[in-house]
Amino acid sequence: MQYIILDLEWNQPISFYSTTFKRVGDALQFELIQMGAVKLDSERRLISSFSQDIKPSQYKKIHPRIRRITGITQEDIDFAPQFDQAMERFIKWCGEEYMLFSWGGDDISILDQNLRFFGIDKKLVIYDLQELFGHVRGNTKNRFGLRNALEAIGIRQSNEHPFHRAVDDAYYAALIFQRLPKDVKLDMFKTNARKLTCRVNKTARAKSSMISVKNVKSALRSKETLFPDCPICGRKTSISEGYLPNGDSNYYMGLSDCEKHGLIFNKLHFIKRGSGYIVRRKSELSEEQHPAYVRTKHLQWTEKLANFERKVKI
Repeated sequence: MQYIILDLEWNQPISFYSTTFKRVGDALQFELIQMGAVKLDSERRLISSFSQDIKPSQYKKIHPRIRRITGITQEDIDFAPQFDQAMERFIKWCGEEYMLFSWGGDDISILDQNLRFFGIDKKLVIYDLQELFGHVRGNTKNRFGLRNALEAIGIRQSNEHPFHRAVDDAYYAALIFQRLPKDVKLDMFKTNARKLTCRVNKTARAKSSMISVKNVKSALRSKETLFPDCPICGRKTSISEGYLPNGDSNYYMGLSDCEKHGLIFNKLHFIKRGSGYIVRRKSELSEEQHPAYVRTKHLQWTEKLANFERKVKI
């Protein structure tokens, strides 16, 4: 039995209001642009690697954030084979007897959506290495990110293997796999693809909730307001600069960023209830995601916050 660790990178639409996304968004929320994998033998020794850029057919222009995070360039994907050819090469490379792993459930869900969109009838059984690692560590509630998992077992990043290149992330996940006990029943960690949806409307681009607080000051410093979820994927984000009053003392706004979906506007509405407040929270994805706009918005927010704090002190 051989073991294969798979990692994927994907592109997203430049705008959620683009013609392409409106046409295919629900069917293809993210389009694969790179596959990377490493193969281990029955003794968990590294014996082979696979790396393949993929030419997208729908979201043809690489998103600036994806380019920045992964280092994948427009030229890399423009001259790459398309998804069906990349999958054919990958399946051939895998061979016959193997167990396929990925770090977390995102890869299998996006791979499944790409397979269905492009009409490729291939069912892959994939096991969740992230869940397996948490089980071994005795922490099944909180999922370890790949970097945190590496730090937890004392593996350092190598300059030869930068993060966010598919084959390099697969390599690091394989190093973790090598450290795990060999008596764990691997077939317990089979993962299923979840359905991905992201309709182009305000409901899908915004997320609202309510919390009760004693006062405004404590609310602005609470975990609930400082670490809002991305309205698209639910990942935790962080209010980096802080909240500012927006119009009057009952309304506040702060900026955060999701590494997958971009700039988010987080709004708080304080409603007096008895001796405390009800806070209506709303997180909404910005319609503009150009890197220059996002950078300028954060700089402006930092300046506004500094001016506000000076006024408060005076």
